[in-house]
Amino acid sequence: MPFFAIQYRVLFHDTMAYGSHHYMTNFKFQNMARETVLFESTVNGTNGWAEQLQNVVMLTREAYCTSLAPVKVGEKVAILMTYEEPSRSTVRLCFRIVQQCGQPVSCGYQTMIVMDKDSHELVPAPTVLTQYLDASKPHSLLEKLTNPSFADRARSSRGVKDIFSPEICALGKTVANTSLQKAYPKIVDEALTEYSLGG
Repeated sequence: MPFFAIQYRVLFHDTMAYGSHHYMTNFKFQNMARETVLFESTVNGTNGWAEQLQNVVMLTREAYCTSLAPVKVGEKVAILMTYEEPSRSTVRLCFRIVQQCGQPVSCGYQTMIVMDKDSHELVPAPTVLTQYLDASKPHSLLEKLTNPSFADRARSSRGVKDIFSPEICALGKTVANTSLQKAYPKIVDEALTEYSLGG
């Protein structure tokens, strides 16, 4: 299954007084992936996010996170993102965070809605996001956990085990340990096959 993947090094301002990352940093991980996929993706070879978003507002309707393990300052993590339950104007972004050693750090989700900036009526999501919601495309980021959903599993101690399969932990470990030269944002699956970031 493909994931949008980025690497992040935990910095001093991400940590608490006793040295491990702050629980709010888990939401920072989520936001970094969400914003990077938006700003780095292309549509038909061009980066058109500013034009596509000029008349809409993307609002985070709900956000959730389960903390699983601490990360110390200087350590790196992989942030893996997928999507679930897309509709005309909403989508849920699903996040898995994995340490350099392959240990799950956190998982969670954000439900996004897209509104017209003036009327605040719900409107269709822009292509820069919907291009990853087509299951027929090899770079589809649709979440494979469906029944129960990723969101339901993230709120269940048993379900979290399904979210972090050994293959996904191995992928996260690889992304977290990738050299700086190769640590660019990418769409990658458990077999380490990379896909184009956008159309």
